[in-house]
Amino acid sequence: MLESIYLETLDRCAPELLIARVWRDDFPRTVVAIGKCAGALRDGIECDDAFVALPYGYRQPAKPARVVFGTHPDYSEASFEAGRKLLDFVDAHDDITFIISGGGSACVEIPLRENTIEENARLLASGMSIADINARRKAMSAIKGGKLASRVRGRCVTLVYSDVSRGKLADVASGPTIPGSDEVILIADNDTLTSTAAAIAKERGLNVTQWNDQVECDVDEAARRFANAKFDDIAIAGGETTVEKKGDGKGGRCSELGLRYLLHGGKHHALFGSSDGNDGNSGVAAIEVAAGATANRHEIETALAASDSFPLASRIGRAIMIPTAGNNLRDLYLLARG
Repeated sequence: MLESIYLETLDRCAPELLIARVWRDDFPRTVVAIGKCAGALRDGIECDDAFVALPYGYRQPAKPARVVFGTHPDYSEASFEAGRKLLDFVDAHDDITFIISGGGSACVEIPLRENTIEENARLLASGMSIADINARRKAMSAIKGGKLASRVRGRCVTLVYSDVSRGKLADVASGPTIPGSDEVILIADNDTLTSTAAAIAKERGLNVTQWNDQVECDVDEAARRFANAKFDDIAIAGGETTVEKKGDGKGGRCSELGLRYLLHGGKHHALFGSSDGNDGNSGVAAIEVAAGATANRHEIETALAASDSFPLASRIGRAIMIPTAGNNLRDLYLLARG
């Protein structure tokens, strides 16, 4: 049941569907789309000229566009080359609609410092929140923090498909056009994801407990909250935990959350899923844990100490794999009584 709710939620929150609801005929017809969902977002609209920058491995647009690729989550020379091509495109046009999604911080960049690649890697391993990481990234960049918008000669409109905290639109891709846009419009965010999941669960006759606050704490604290959650049929929450990298193992936020959920005595059926199809470096999108599942505490602690949560989590629970061409609206957490 939880997997079907999870997958249907992602289908209903497809970027190309949601952008069509906010697109207006008066927006500039020259478009720049940046981030993991850039290809899908470009496919949801009609425009005259489009530039799409996205990380390798993510969905390319089916509609005409100039496409460039960078890396994610690490910076690379490919990201810097994509940034140079982006500036060439922006400088050649007057009025531009920017469509921004998560992953844009890494896949396209113009660095201000020589050690940008190394500094970004250190930030990613630190366990800092994405808001704090992006604040540091802005200081290292020639396009983030509204600097890209300052290059636009005419009208600048920004549409945001958000993978950050509620209302923090300037944090998405480190805000290349916020501040500086004449108009900023939210396409969707994590609240869209959780509200959609709640609607699906209610359609199936379930009594839904929906958490109002996004889960943005350390992964261990989140696991404790889920293990102690009180609800009737199903609990639905969303957000993005912080995880400190302690080793070179295989895993991500969701697989680590699954192990820590068991460590804190979680007994209900649980699904911890990414919306972009990538839980860290695990190669899967989500981890589902059956009601009553148990694991050896020493095994869990050993795996967590090496940031190697996925092998054990997938053995105790079940790994769910989806294409990486999907959404990017943070994580979805589902608990069902069992």
